[in-house]
Amino acid sequence: MTAITAIKSPISRFGGKYYLTSWLSEMIPSHVLYCEPFCGAGHLLFSKEPFQVEILNDIDSHLIGFFELLKDDTKRSKLIQALDNMPYSRRLWQKIRSGWKQGNLPQDEIERAAWWFYLNRTCFGGDQWRGGFACPSVTGRNPVQSFRNAVDSLEHIAKRLRNVCIENLDYRECIRRYDSESSLFFVDAPYLLDDLKSKRYYGQDFTYSDHVKLFNLLCSIKGMVMFCHYQHPEIDKLYSGWNRHTFESFKGSHKSTGELKPRTQEALYTNFKPETRGLFDAME
Repeated sequence: MTAITAIKSPISRFGGKYYLTSWLSEMIPSHVLYCEPFCGAGHLLFSKEPFQVEILNDIDSHLIGFFELLKDDTKRSKLIQALDNMPYSRRLWQKIRSGWKQGNLPQDEIERAAWWFYLNRTCFGGDQWRGGFACPSVTGRNPVQSFRNAVDSLEHIAKRLRNVCIENLDYRECIRRYDSESSLFFVDAPYLLDDLKSKRYYGQDFTYSDHVKLFNLLCSIKGMVMFCHYQHPEIDKLYSGWNRHTFESFKGSHKSTGELKPRTQEALYTNFKPETRGLFDAME
């Protein structure tokens, strides 16, 4: 297989796995079909080598619509041109954000996708509904440059997505549809969080009951599973019979005040034993 250069996803998402992709990639076993039922930003797919069959799925229709549009050469060109002409400004952000929250979305799919992506990159944490305006900080953080870099990367992203199947299914239907003994599912479901404010980053809460249903489904399938979550006592108990691999990460989105982000332990649970332990040393 020919090696490729890892690409950074253009999508900003709370709980994204960008800084963990090198380690996660080393944990991937041999497989034929790769599937992300909760793809979000799709960080792992964009960082790893292509495989024979790849599926990106998410219930977020705006996200999936954006990926689908990127696969169309003509529409992608128009989208990039529209984004290039959008200034990074609080005034424009307020106008688009107001229209988005009121449901006054453009009828044109390219303009609608431009709005969605603009808000994703200009709202703190990528949260179009509750995230504040991501403005530059005295610490040197420059979200304007990050936005422009993300736009510039869309041609590369489109090439990576060329042979990827895009789905907009409920995760249960997606997993059942693509399950086989040679399938690998990277499951990055919404976190089970005790902080109700943090839970608002997701369109709706993914409760402990939802996690139990997900766990039961994952235990019933033929395929291999990599399930990722912040280390949490209830999740640890639920996946106690699986291989667990822990590593230190940073909790939450980027701090704009220069304050250090709190450290946390992330955990990866697998129903197989990886061939390598990669860059991190904890395997239980």
